[in-house]
Amino acid sequence: MIYALVLLLLFSACAEEKPQRLSVQLFPARLAADARGPVYADWDTVQFAGDGQPMTYVIAPEPLLTDWNIIAFKAADQPDGSKVIAARLNAYSSKKMQAFSAEPGQLKQPLGLKVGERWVSFLPLLSPVQDRIQLRGCSAAEAARLQRDIEVR
Repeated sequence: MIYALVLLLLFSACAEEKPQRLSVQLFPARLAADARGPVYADWDTVQFAGDGQPMTYVIAPEPLLTDWNIIAFKAADQPDGSKVIAARLNAYSSKKMQAFSAEPGQLKQPLGLKVGERWVSFLPLLSPVQDRIQLRGCSAAEAARLQRDIEVR
């Protein structure tokens, strides 16, 4: 009887659902009209409306960085009600982003920011990255959830 009770408690503890982490991914992107050649053959196509007319982008199969590469951040309000996240990157992603942004042509190309299942923005870097990057377009709830996820990992 006691063994059955212990097993029941063990199974109920394992069955508790933990809140899912918020996935943040930053992908190299190109306007679909500019993406020609075999390099883009395995890239995905994404429709993004943003604030204006819908645009079609192609997205690289692998992200440049994810939420696991963010070690700390500060969120600030934007005039449109969204948040801009000034993220500090770990050493691995800092080197990766420095190498990526060292090529002048990459600075003007859009980067697709995906938060959860939502495409948030397609904005270029414009300047080389060191150990920090700004991610624009997150909601207040997404910024708070990302902060909680970083604190508990």
